[in-house]
Amino acid sequence: MLPAALLATLVIGLVGASAVAVTRTLSTSGATAAAGAQLVAGPVLRVSRSDVRPPEVELPSAPPAAEVKVTGASFVFHDDAADLHALPDSTSTLVVVVPPDAKVGTTGETRDAFTQVVFADKVGWVRTDALVTGRAPSMQQCVSGSGVEKGLQPDTVRVHRVICALFPQITRFGGRGGGGEHASGRALDIMVKDVELGTTVAMLARQHAHELGISQVIWRQHIWTTQRAGDGWRPMKDRGSATANHMNHVHVTTYGNRGTL
Repeated sequence: MLPAALLATLVIGLVGASAVAVTRTLSTSGATAAAGAQLVAGPVLRVSRSDVRPPEVELPSAPPAAEVKVTGASFVFHDDAADLHALPDSTSTLVVVVPPDAKVGTTGETRDAFTQVVFADKVGWVRTDALVTGRAPSMQQCVSGSGVEKGLQPDTVRVHRVICALFPQITRFGGRGGGGEHASGRALDIMVKDVELGTTVAMLARQHAHELGISQVIWRQHIWTTQRAGDGWRPMKDRGSATANHMNHVHVTTYGNRGTL
C-alpha cells in the first residue's frame, strides 16, 4: 500500500495532466469553430445562369437535292408565290421563295399540310395547297377558251374548267368534232408539249376522275382507265405520229354526266 503522501502526489499529478488535456482539446475545438465561422462569413459562391442553361440544339436543315429522289412534278399555283421551308413548318428556315407557275419536282413525301419539293437544286417543304396538285378542283368558268365547251357533255365541261382554272398557261383545247368520243362531246384534248406539265395534268385528271366523271386518260402512248385503275399506266401500240400517240396533248374521255363536282 502506497504511503498517504505519495498517493496524494500521484492524484494531484493525474488531475493536472487531465486539465492540460482538456485545455488543449477546448483550444483545438475553438480554433476549428473559429475557422468554420470564417468560412460561413466568407464570400458566397455564385453560379452563372449560363453555366446551368441547357445547350442549344441545332435543328436539321433541308438535305441537298442530290440526296432525294424526284418522282413527279407539280407547279406553284398561278395567283401567288410559295415559300420553300427547310422543314414542314411555316416557322422553320425560309430556303427560297418559289414564283407563281414555277415547276417543282415532287418526292412523294407529304407531312401534315406540306409537300416536299425540289426547286433550283434546293430541297424543302411548301404548303400543299400552294401547288396545283394540292388545290381542290373548281368549276369556275374559264376566262379564255370557253368557246371550246360548245357541244360538250357536262363531265367534259367539268374537265375543261378545272384544267383551265389550275393551268392558265394552257390555252389550246380540242373539243367536239371528228369521230369517236369527240363527236359525242365526251372527250377533250388538252394541248401541251412540255412533258412535266402534261404529266401533271394527266395525273391530276386521274386523281379527280370520280369527281369529274372521267373514264380514261391517254398521254404519251400510255392509257389509264377507271375500270383498270389498279394497273396504272398501260403502254399502247405505236400509231405512227406524235399526235396519234398523244405526245403533244393529254386526251381525256368522260362518261357524259357522272361527275359529282
